Amino acid sequence: MQLNSEIVTTPPRASATVVLLRDAPQKGLEVFLLRRHTASAVLGGAYVFPGGKLDDADCAPAVHAHLDVEPLALHRALGEPELPVATAAGLYVAAVREALEECGVLFAHANPGGEVHSPALRQQWQQQLHAGAVFADVLHAADVRVDTQHLAPWSRWITPVQPSVTNKRFDTRFFVAVLPADQVPKHDDIEAIDSVWLSPLEALTRYWANEVPLAPPQIMTLVSLLPHRDT
Repeated sequence: MQLNSEIVTTPPRASATVVLLRDAPQKGLEVFLLRRHTASAVLGGAYVFPGGKLDDADCAPAVHAHLDVEPLALHRALGEPELPVATAAGLYVAAVREALEECGVLFAHANPGGEVHSPALRQQWQQQLHAGAVFADVLHAADVRVDTQHLAPWSRWITPVQPSVTNKRFDTRFFVAVLPADQVPKHDDIEAIDSVWLSPLEALTRYWANEVPLAPPQIMTLVSLLPHRDT
């Protein structure tokens, strides 16, 4: 990562990130980290949590029809009264969509006749998103509902006007979520070129040893997870 000295005057772009957690035998809580492609315009080469920008489609009724709860309930859970209800629900949708797109993990419930447990199907849906498919269409064809209750709001990070490690600004909501028992995340070899499960202490130790490049939100999120021994 290269340090940035520019002042960025554009408004921060709304985004969502999933801090994916699991309980590892004899090791305790671990977090999933993706290494962004070195050619990426944002945090190239850094290890990050799955996530990305909020799209207009994430806030649309077409995709909200596939939520497991009403958008108003998600608005209350996010705890930002000034935010439009559709935007609050959209941030949950964006988090789930990006987790599927970037590492093949889908937080969803199957409707009668639907299926979410097949790795081949999740890979197919992931490929469809990479090819430009609309998430609402993927959910409709798969006959599944988004599992928002698996995601818990954790923190909010707004890039300053002089970002330290990027020349773009983001307003990102971080959600924590436990990995579904029957799923295995894997980097997509497109936006991310490597992935690893580490305890928060292992990740920070490797960062201090210059082995794992991290940005400030990732560093402080890992610090906030240090007191927790399991999910």
